[in-house]
Amino acid sequence: MNAGPKAFNDGAMERLMKAVGRAAGERYAKEALATLGVRELSTPDELLAFANYLLRKGGVAESVGRALKVTAILHGARGE
Repeated sequence: MNAGPKAFNDGAMERLMKAVGRAAGERYAKEALATLGVRELSTPDELLAFANYLLRKGGVAESVGRALKVTAILHGARGE
């Protein structure tokens, strides 16, 4: 995942939808973005918050959340 703002959003959505399917991925994404109060993920901290949201969902979404959390931290996320 490139470090640009669009890459955070597009990469996260792609990973999520690939793992859980398009419909479920869109639902998780919509809920998470609304909870975070953002329209898209553009910073490492937003990606981390998105990942933490997925971690609370369990199952496959949790697995995606763990991978995204590592990505966010590697790109400089500092936490909530």
